[in-house]
Amino acid sequence: IWYCAWFSLPSALYAYIHPEIYHLALVPASVFTTSLLYWCNPIKQSWRRKLDITTVLTGAIYQTYYAFEYIYPIHPTAVFIYTSLFGISFACYGLGHYYMARGQIWRATYAHASIHLIANVANMVLYTSKNNISR
Repeated sequence: IWYCAWFSLPSALYAYIHPEIYHLALVPASVFTTSLLYWCNPIKQSWRRKLDITTVLTGAIYQTYYAFEYIYPIHPTAVFIYTSLFGISFACYGLGHYYMARGQIWRATYAHASIHLIANVANMVLYTSKNNISR
């Protein structure tokens, strides 16, 4: 799962190099950092895990607010796609816990990897919609 944290880099770099959305780069860059920090030594009851989860939730709230405040009025379809993908990624988190509780470690791993992949696709939907509107 440590390798899946690297999925955040393309969306962080994309946001960073586009001046109208560079502030959004902080979200995937922070998730990248805290995920690496946690998954290098994944202890369930640790401050690193709490920091990782808090970072993800704070970033999700910030980007969702941004999506509805600034993107939705001009591009509601992009916000629908973004929130749908983000919802699917959160569902993968629950699915990972479900599989882990049943001892199905590989399925839990794939479910968690899907969180990173799908959430970063959602990020790119949001970021490219803002970039396309700005032109």
